[in-house]
Amino acid sequence: MTSSAWKESRRKFIENEPQYEDLKTEILYSLQKALSTPGSVKIHSTSARVKSVDSFLEKIERKSYTSPFEQSEDLVGARIVCLFLADLSQIKQTIHETFDVISEENKVDEGEASSFGYMSHHYICRLSSTHSGPRYDTIKKIKFEIQVRTILMDAWANISHYLAYKNEESIPSDLVRDFHALSGLLYVADRQFQNLSRDSVHSAAQAEKEVFESEEIQSSSINTDTVRALLHREYPDRHSSGEKSIAELIPELSWANIHDLRNLARVLQENRAAALEYEEQHPPGRNASGTFGDVGITRTTLAIHSEEYAELKYGNHGKRYAKFRKGADN
Repeated sequence: MTSSAWKESRRKFIENEPQYEDLKTEILYSLQKALSTPGSVKIHSTSARVKSVDSFLEKIERKSYTSPFEQSEDLVGARIVCLFLADLSQIKQTIHETFDVISEENKVDEGEASSFGYMSHHYICRLSSTHSGPRYDTIKKIKFEIQVRTILMDAWANISHYLAYKNEESIPSDLVRDFHALSGLLYVADRQFQNLSRDSVHSAAQAEKEVFESEEIQSSSINTDTVRALLHREYPDRHSSGEKSIAELIPELSWANIHDLRNLARVLQENRAAALEYEEQHPPGRNASGTFGDVGITRTTLAIHSEEYAELKYGNHGKRYAKFRKGADN
């Protein structure tokens, strides 16, 4: 590239940079909105960047571009990092529904198993016709890139980038075997995480089936799936507090000497009236409805059932539950 061409490319990039920033903002907003709709997969992170002018100039020199601004497809780039391999196909659908996809490359399923470097899905896109109006006139024709990876793919990409080995030929010969072994290990780990995700869904469905199909809960181990199913059965109309809250509740059950699901179900049923009375007299202040969620009413029930639980969980405030216990002096 001649000196004059280099200077002109640099001048034009700097002149256009505000447009690239506007496009980056729009891409990130559109992605986050599309990926947060009900039923969407859980996303670890979304990010976007504008290519630096130095990186742009280095690339057009290396690629010998004759029309750099038409040939460059990653002046603006976005990255989506998801949890599981199965999420990649759903994210692909979301990208196609949100933007005009010009081309795509699947480096996960179509790449060579022994190849060096990271694997991911790449999409070259433009804003779609739904992005209409004056605010889009200067950015709607600019191509941009979206990369989609799992967490493990992203870890491998970042670590290998930090080590500065750009291809297999650049790796010291005594490290090649270790690089292949590590790449293979992450490849297998990604699939094992996917299996765990699938088995977790099956476990939750099985727990729901067992709890709802039997009139009386059979003695069963306590875990997130079984407790969630039981609370769904006991409190179908209350706000579900979610997996994290249930996981935090489980260790507390031993404070009330509860070690199996049948015992927990009995405690919830026997103290239901007392728990409702407590809720009426002490409604939760942060809940606009004046009622506890499923975990909140469970903790209230446990505090009424067990003096030890009330003391361990609430300290001196645990004494307020005493008058609601069976046999307590009123």
